[in-house]
Amino acid sequence: MLRHSAVQKNPEDNRQTLAEIVSDKIRNDIITGIFKPGERLAMGALRQRYGISMSPLREALAGLAAEQFIDFEGHRGYQVGAMSKADLDDLTETRKLLEADIARLSLRHGDEVWESNIIAAFHQLAHTERQMIEKGLRGDKEWEERNAAFHGAISEACPLHWLKFLRAQIFMKAQRYRFLAWSALPGPETVAAEHREIFEATMARDEARLIEAINVHIDNVAVYARALIPN
Repeated sequence: MLRHSAVQKNPEDNRQTLAEIVSDKIRNDIITGIFKPGERLAMGALRQRYGISMSPLREALAGLAAEQFIDFEGHRGYQVGAMSKADLDDLTETRKLLEADIARLSLRHGDEVWESNIIAAFHQLAHTERQMIEKGLRGDKEWEERNAAFHGAISEACPLHWLKFLRAQIFMKAQRYRFLAWSALPGPETVAAEHREIFEATMARDEARLIEAINVHIDNVAVYARALIPN
């Protein structure tokens, strides 16, 4: 029997891993506004910034284009995807529809393990948000990860794989607008209160209350983000 350490990896596997790593870095730089909407992404500058060769960089950019974080035009190359009120409104309504359906199915199929995972995810998110309130901080990478983990834990009991897949894609696409919304939010208290309401509604298995809480949460992000998007 072969030992794990003796297995030779295909170089393509290493390049794919590198492409995924740099894809995450570029996506994060787009989400946090380091790269602005419409900004041209020059290949040479990207190679220098991320210390990566051309092949995995192209692979990373192709993946981000598929996710619609960036656009490709033959004569201009790659550029950061636009942000608009129309796009935000579209994402907002799509998220509300997906999250409502997933919430209903998760409440019907969730078991004790599902509940335990939600409790753990909420505990971590609430801890981060308490620190943010105490220190006057805004959402950062740790908050975004714990926020995603909490909402993902609620959706986990949904038995429809493709519905969850679509939700994850839309949730990720909305990150740019969530980050933008933090610039307009008066503080993290509102977000923390919304998360607690979502958590309590989930634990109570109250479908109507949960969907209302989710809709309020998504709508509020849209309101604050919309105020900062130029006409």
